Amino acid sequence: MTDQTPPVVPFHYIKSNLFRVVHVDGALGNVTPSGLIFVGLYSERAAIPQTMVHEITETGQIGPEHQDERIAKPGIVREVDLGAIMSVETAVSLVTWLQEKIDLVQKLRKTAELEKSDAATH
Repeated sequence: MTDQTPPVVPFHYIKSNLFRVVHVDGALGNVTPSGLIFVGLYSERAAIPQTMVHEITETGQIGPEHQDERIAKPGIVREVDLGAIMSVETAVSLVTWLQEKIDLVQKLRKTAELEKSDAATH
């Protein structure tokens, strides 16, 4: 048996049927009984009304809402869109990757601010 390990290996990314893009306002999670890390990603919004009451105009169209008759949950809804379970090693890798992206965005913002202030002085 020869030891001919290729110097590079291509990784092919394929979107699953469940792939989607979600907005994330925050995360919650915990450690699973088997020592993995669970994270749930959520978005925040006001509650969708359960009931809205509108007048009907003389022409049969929907008219103004009677806002005092609206029924909705008070407070803020945190809709958990995605849950992920990962090893500690994967979580560390994810933290590193996120920090690299944070650093890049902060650098780009700083550069844009400097360019904006330079343009304002010229």
